[in-house]
Amino acid sequence: MGYNFLLKNGTIVDGKGSKAFKGSVAVKDGKIAVVTKNGADTAALENCSESTVDAGGLTICPGFIDMHSHADWVLPLPEHPAVLAPLLEQGITTVIGGNCGYSPAPLVKDSVHLDYISAQSEFLSERPIRLDWRSMDSFLNRLDEQGLALNLVMLAGHGNLRLSMLGPDFSHPGDRALETMEQEASRALEEGACGISLGLGYAPGIFSEMRELEKFAACARRHGRILTVHLKAYTRLSGAYPLKLFNNQPHNLRALREMLDLARKTGVKMQISHLLFVGKKTWPMCETLLDMIDSAAGEGLDIAFDSFPYTCGNTTVYIVFPTWFLDNIEQNLRSPAARLRLKFEIGVITRQLGFNLDDIQLLWGGHPETDRYNGLFFDEVARQMGVSLFDAYLRVCELSRGKALCLMHKYNGDEEEQSLLQKIVAHPLNLVETDTILTTRGLRNPSSFGTFPRLIGHYHKKLGLLSLEEAVAKSTGKTAERFGIRDRGSVSEGNWADLTIFNYDEIGDNTTVKDLEKQPTGIKQVFINGQKVVENGRAVAGRPAGMVLRA
Repeated sequence: MGYNFLLKNGTIVDGKGSKAFKGSVAVKDGKIAVVTKNGADTAALENCSESTVDAGGLTICPGFIDMHSHADWVLPLPEHPAVLAPLLEQGITTVIGGNCGYSPAPLVKDSVHLDYISAQSEFLSERPIRLDWRSMDSFLNRLDEQGLALNLVMLAGHGNLRLSMLGPDFSHPGDRALETMEQEASRALEEGACGISLGLGYAPGIFSEMRELEKFAACARRHGRILTVHLKAYTRLSGAYPLKLFNNQPHNLRALREMLDLARKTGVKMQISHLLFVGKKTWPMCETLLDMIDSAAGEGLDIAFDSFPYTCGNTTVYIVFPTWFLDNIEQNLRSPAARLRLKFEIGVITRQLGFNLDDIQLLWGGHPETDRYNGLFFDEVARQMGVSLFDAYLRVCELSRGKALCLMHKYNGDEEEQSLLQKIVAHPLNLVETDTILTTRGLRNPSSFGTFPRLIGHYHKKLGLLSLEEAVAKSTGKTAERFGIRDRGSVSEGNWADLTIFNYDEIGDNTTVKDLEKQPTGIKQVFINGQKVVENGRAVAGRPAGMVLRA
C-alpha cells in the first residue's frame, strides 16, 4: 500500500485528550492511513510514501475547529481564500457557520425580503452577496460546486429565516408563519445543518417570545441536533429588558435562566455562545452564572458554552441599543425625543456596568466619512469630530446604517485583570472559538489571527491552566464530538487528514490593542483533507481543499 506522504518523528497530540507521544502519520487519498508510535518500523512507511516530512521537534495535532464562526458569509465569494487566509494561518481547518441566528440559508421560498436581509447582513461579508438560493441544500450545493478553502459545517439561523418570512416586523409571527418557519428549519436539519442557532441579542431574535423559541428548540431536539444561543443579555443591566428602579433582577442572570428553562422544557442539547461578562460591575457575577451552568449539567441537561481567549470581541455598532430604539431605528435616530431618552438610558446602564462608549473601538466605519476613524476608540472619534461621545457614536450609526463594526473591550476582564477570563477558558465545559467577523475592510478582530496559538502559547505554556492535551482537545476533538462532526477532530486512522503542525517552543499570539492584526508564530504546516494549505506559516495558493460537511 503506497502513501501520499508521511509525517515522521513528530510529537502527536491526538485531540482526544490522550497523552502526547512521539510517532508518525501516513496519509493516503486525503485520509490518515497509519498512526504509529516511535519504535515502529518508520523506515518501511517511508519506503512506501511518495514524500516524507521530518516533523522532528514539531507537534502534530488535528486541525483546529472554529466552533463559532461567521465565515459562512464570506465563503460564497470567489475571493474568499484570500480573505480567510488568517484562519488557515493560525491552524484552523474547519469552521462552524450560521451562528447568532445569522445564516445565509435557509430562507423561505417566496420571500420578498431578500434585499432587506442582504442589507442587514452586509457587515458580515466582504461585500454584499446575492442570495440566489433558498434551502440549506441549495446553499451547500452552491459551495460544493464553487470549492472551499476550509471545511464548513452549518447551523440554521433562526434570525434570517424569520426575516425572510416577516421582514422588519418584529411582532409575534402568528401560528401559520411560525409553522412555516419551523418546517423550513426542520428541512435544513434534514439537508445537513448540524443544529439551529438563536441570536437573542440582535433583531429579530431579541423580540422573539418564548413560545416561538420553544418551537425551534423542540425542532432541534426532534432531530437530535444542537441549539446554540447568543443570550439576550451579557451584562447585569441591559436594554434588552425593561429597566426597573427596584427589584431589577440582573439581566444576564435572567437571560441565562430563561435558556436553561428552555433546555429543561424541551430537552434540547444547548450551547451557550461566547459566555461573556461585560463591564467591571458585571464581572463579579461570573461565579454565579458558572454555578448555574454547572448545576444544570449536574441535573442532566446537555449544556456547555464557549469563549474566545481575549478581553475584547467584535460586533455590530447597534449592539448597545435597547429594544424600543431598535424597533424603529431609522425614525428613532432622527427623533430628538428618542435620542434624549436613549442618552439617558445608556448613561444609566453604563454607570451601572463599569463600561462606557469609550470602551468601544471602531474597526470599520462602514462609510467613507467614518472610515478615517478605523482603529480609534470612540472618545478619540468624538474629539476628532468635535462632538460629544454620545453624538459621535450615533453619527457613526447613522452614516453606516448599522454596518459599522466595533471591538468591544472589558469582556471578561481587561489588560490588567484577566482572572475571570482564565477561569472561563479553563472550565471543563468550555470550548474555544474565534467569533470573528473577518473581512479585509477596516481593521480585524485579533481573534482572526491568534485564537488557537494564544490558547496554547498563553493559557497552556505561560499560565499552565491547561495541559497541552486539554488545550488541543478543546480546539478539536471535543468540538467535533459536540457538534456531531464525524471522521475529524482527532489524529486517528480512517479520519480525514486535517492536520496542524507547530513548533511548541515558538507557538503564540502576537496581537495587541495597538496592533490587532499581527500574525502568530509557530504554525509550520497545515493540511486540509490531505492537501497542504499552509507552508511556513503562510497560506499557499492552489485548489481549495475544504469540503462541505453535512450532518
